[in-house]
Amino acid sequence: MLASLCWAGCAVPLAFIDAQVHRLPDVITLPAAAGVFALLAVDAVVTDRWEPLLSSAICTAVATAVFASMGLVLGSRGMGLGDAKMILSVTALLGWWGWAAAFGAVFLGFLGAGFVGVVLWASGRVHRGTHIPMGPFFIAGTLVMLVLVAGTAAK
Repeated sequence: MLASLCWAGCAVPLAFIDAQVHRLPDVITLPAAAGVFALLAVDAVVTDRWEPLLSSAICTAVATAVFASMGLVLGSRGMGLGDAKMILSVTALLGWWGWAAAFGAVFLGFLGAGFVGVVLWASGRVHRGTHIPMGPFFIAGTLVMLVLVAGTAAK
């Protein structure tokens, strides 16, 4: 719960900043990831449950490698490195509940961005090549997945 609150405290300003200036600043993304990892590690120590922490670390490593590679290979045509850094905290947080939760948040982020992009394109508000900030969509996808995993954990 504390890791989720730490992440949400960083995610709110990130969503507004990315929507406004298409940047996810390191000064927020990196402390968010560090805070989430630290709080998950404390949880693992206190509860003596290490598998969720290992799952979180593996999900984070894989997702960050994929996103950083996309950012480096595709350059300005693809995801930014700020998105890759934000994915650190997203996949760390949801990786605690497993691959499905972490993948679900990222998938929902892409799905939401794609839907909004199609609507904006169909209405003539954007054209091919217009950049859409992904941060708010990944944050929304993460919030949806947090609600889903919290609901199943409560049962």
